[in-house]
Amino acid sequence: MCLKQKTYICEVWSSSTDLKSLKLWLLLLPLSRPSTALSTKIKRFTLLRSPLGNKRSKDQFERREYRSYFSFKSKRPSKVLAVLEVLKYSNDVKSKIQFRIVK
Repeated sequence: MCLKQKTYICEVWSSSTDLKSLKLWLLLLPLSRPSTALSTKIKRFTLLRSPLGNKRSKDQFERREYRSYFSFKSKRPSKVLAVLEVLKYSNDVKSKIQFRIVK
């Protein structure tokens, strides 16, 4: 009788406003393949300097959000749990994790 071994797949989408913390976070992960960089979201907004005064006097700001994606496959659940343990300690990095089991 042939037993099929399960494959554990973990997909992670991560984003951060600080590029250095995102790169450092990806270096901590035990990955054999590098991550894929996704597009950078740029949000620009303008504020008036004075609420009552000159309407032409404005400040412009910009916020950049850097994003990346990686997937991890393993036949041993302990390796996937090690990746999830590192993901738990991310301060500046937001992440969305999708976990699947494929037979």
